[in-house]
Amino acid sequence: MLKLWIGALIAFMVATAACGSSGSTSSVAETSQQPTTSASTVPTGSILGTWRMKYTCEAFVRAYERYGIADQLSSGAMDALATFGVQGSSADQTTSKMCEGAKQFQREHYFRPNGYLINYQGKQIVDDCHCYQLLDNHTFVSLGGPGDAVDPTDVSLRYTIEGDTLTFDVVVPDQCSTVKCRSGVAFAVYQYALGPWHRVTSAYIP
Repeated sequence: MLKLWIGALIAFMVATAACGSSGSTSSVAETSQQPTTSASTVPTGSILGTWRMKYTCEAFVRAYERYGIADQLSSGAMDALATFGVQGSSADQTTSKMCEGAKQFQREHYFRPNGYLINYQGKQIVDDCHCYQLLDNHTFVSLGGPGDAVDPTDVSLRYTIEGDTLTFDVVVPDQCSTVKCRSGVAFAVYQYALGPWHRVTSAYIP
């Protein structure tokens, strides 16, 4: 009788353990099926993700004139026209003359969380930095610092997202006569505010 009781007890413990193991396996399987969040999955209306814009010399010059910083076109501190292959540029030239023979190129901004940005020109990385801050859902700050070539000051921009289009508008300070301030504004214009950006899925950006 005692042997039968012990045998029944062992059988019960084995069955209980099997049930527990089965339940645990089911829980793991359910967990592994939960969707994961990738870098390309971002909320609608978020600035995070990849945006593309075609850079042209004409848009560059018009933007500098619109923001009242045309003097920066010939400044040695911010001669971004060289990127377009323009040689000997001068602020007193007409836009058509200044941009004669200029090339176009495409840039992609990959905005990552916490202020990190990768800026691609083609497949080449031209910026990989902690260089922006979001104050709210319409205020963007371009961060400057000692490591920058022209040491730009922090410059605020207003940004709007409509569907898959992102636009920036630089906020020029009321008192912006110093070289540092004007260089900072020029940097922000060139980096973000030449025209609208369009959300894309890049083949080489995660």
